[in-house]
Amino acid sequence: MLKVLTIGVIVVLLALRLLRGRFGARLLGVSVRVLNVAYLIILVLTGVLAGLLEQWVLLGVVVLLLVISGMEELRRRFRPAPDVAPSRRRS
Repeated sequence: MLKVLTIGVIVVLLALRLLRGRFGARLLGVSVRVLNVAYLIILVLTGVLAGLLEQWVLLGVVVLLLVISGMEELRRRFRPAPDVAPSRRRS
């Protein structure tokens, strides 16, 4: 029973990962920032529960997803701002 629950949680975590973008935000009706924060909270809670229940595969998946999210965040923060040309208005 616990194996099925573990696989189900992994599938839900991967689905949340796919819904974190603009499409998921529009589909769910919340902002991207809210989705990102909710995703991280769910990952941390799942990781704690996986550790307590000794579900090492689930814990490995959670750690992998947290590392990927951290790398994406670092890449986003250190990416140089794009040069934006001022808009030209027609008179």
